[in-house]
Amino acid sequence: MMLYEGALQVVPVLLIALFIETRGVDRQGSRAMRRWAHVQDRVYAALGLVAFMVSLFVVAGIVPAGRPPAAIIIATLSGCMGMLYVRILQRFARDGDQRHDQVSGDR
Repeated sequence: MMLYEGALQVVPVLLIALFIETRGVDRQGSRAMRRWAHVQDRVYAALGLVAFMVSLFVVAGIVPAGRPPAAIIIATLSGCMGMLYVRILQRFARDGDQRHDQVSGDR
């Protein structure tokens, strides 16, 4: 039961992180990059919603706790964390390029 209760607490935080990150998306990027970011955001939100709803149903007693619901929760949260990690790496790469451009422009 702890897995489901934990998911009910973690998923909203992950979705908040997504929307805070989305507010800072660079509008200067190419159209394809912006489209890819929107696709990532939708998949991320869908995975979070699935994890949240399955957890809610298990905690409410509508769905019995077992291996299938636990597998769904673990898979969706793993997907969310993986996608968030990719976004973090993209942010680091973009910030590193901007910092490198500023240093080269100063010379």
